[in-house]
Amino acid sequence: MKKLFGVALAILLSCAFASAQPVKFSHEGRFYVGLQAGPMLNINENHFSYKENGKALGLITYQAGLVGGYDVNDIFGLRLSASYAKNASACNTRNTSAHGFYPYTFSSINVFVDAILDLHGLSDLLTPLRIKLYGGMGLGHSFNMTDSHHPWQDVSDPNTVFGFRFGGIVEYNFNHHFGIFGDLCGEAYTDKYNGLMPSAEEQASDFEGYGGFPLDLRGLISFGVLYRF
Repeated sequence: MKKLFGVALAILLSCAFASAQPVKFSHEGRFYVGLQAGPMLNINENHFSYKENGKALGLITYQAGLVGGYDVNDIFGLRLSASYAKNASACNTRNTSAHGFYPYTFSSINVFVDAILDLHGLSDLLTPLRIKLYGGMGLGHSFNMTDSHHPWQDVSDPNTVFGFRFGGIVEYNFNHHFGIFGDLCGEAYTDKYNGLMPSAEEQASDFEGYGGFPLDLRGLISFGVLYRF
C-alpha cells in the first residue's frame, strides 16, 4: 500500500512540475493579422484651450485599425498597421479680441511600418506572455476638418504628412494561433497634420496662444486580438 501511495505521489509531483514549466511559443517565421482599438489623447496647437474652457475631456478621442506582421525570429519582427481616427484640435484662442474657444475635429487615416524587438526572445523566455518594444515611420492623412468659427485663422484640408512613433506591447498567447495584446504608443506628425502651421509672425514671442511647436502629438492605448498563421 505504501509503495502504491509512493508511486501515485511521484506521478502527481511529476505532473505538477511539468505543468509549472513554461510552454514555449516560438513565433519564428510566422505571419499574423490583428484588430485593435482604443482611446487617444490629442496634443496639438492650442490644446490648452480645452482645459481653460472646461472641455479637457474633448482632447480624448478614439481610433481603430488593422495590423499585419511577420516575426523574422523570436527577437525581431516587422509590422504594418493602418488605422482610422477621430482627432481634436483648436485654433488660436488668446490672440483674438473675444478670446473665444475655437475647437474643431477631423478624421485621419494613419499608416505605419514598425520594427519590433521581443524582450522575451532576448532572454529565451518564450512564454505565452511576451513584452515587446517598437519604433516606426509612416504617414498621416487628415481630412474632414470641422469649422472652428475662428475669425481669421484658416485650417487646411486635406493634409498628408510624415510621422514617427515609439511604443510597447504586452501580448498573451492562448495557443500557437490566437492571442490578445495591449499597445501603448506615442506618435508625432509634422506640423500640418491638424491643418495648422504657424507663420513667422505667429511664432514670435509676443504672439500669445500659438507657440509654434513643430510637431502634432498623439498618445494611444489600444487593445486587440491577433491570429498567427
